[in-house]
Amino acid sequence: MPFQMAGMVIVGAAGGVYKRYGIEENPRQLLLESATLGAFLTLIYDIITNSGVAIQAQSAFLPVFLFGIPMSILHVVSNTALFGFALPPLTKAIQKFL
Repeated sequence: MPFQMAGMVIVGAAGGVYKRYGIEENPRQLLLESATLGAFLTLIYDIITNSGVAIQAQSAFLPVFLFGIPMSILHVVSNTALFGFALPPLTKAIQKFL
């Protein structure tokens, strides 16, 4: 659990920095940036949480990472699509609401 929290802190901080400095008005650029950021942050999060599993289980890192690969691939691919295609319209909707 502490490793999940650490990963979420990094994701939240990166989202705050991205909101402040990185959001483009061009929809195609926003889609690309969002998808790339989603993939990168998900990969970092998976590395942190898999490391935490290995530390808490007192096992070797390699088997934990090998067994975690299928889930990590699914996680990165789905978040890339979600961030890329859902974030731009969601951002517009929130801006209109506010």
